[in-house]
Amino acid sequence: MNAAQLDTYVAAVEAAIADLRRYIGGQPEAMPAPQTPTVSEPERRANLIGVEWIETSVAAQRFEVSKERIQSWCQRYDDFGWKRGGRWYVSVTKMREKLGTA
Repeated sequence: MNAAQLDTYVAAVEAAIADLRRYIGGQPEAMPAPQTPTVSEPERRANLIGVEWIETSVAAQRFEVSKERIQSWCQRYDDFGWKRGGRWYVSVTKMREKLGTA
């Protein structure tokens, strides 16, 4: 798809939305403000490995959750963990938040 086609599609969608608003007689609703995370992501620094960032096997033992589940959370949520040297490291803070023990 090129830029001209994309512009055409966007214009068509915007026109359809305007028609729908006129049809239902409503004013556009304000979009809710995006929610900010309750805990910010810890810095990904090598000197925090073993302190804030721990290997998934260590986290599995500490938090009594399977290593596979923790790795799936790392893959699903960008701020949950990171891979370094072929190993997953997970944030202790994020684990506590996820499990409700923060």
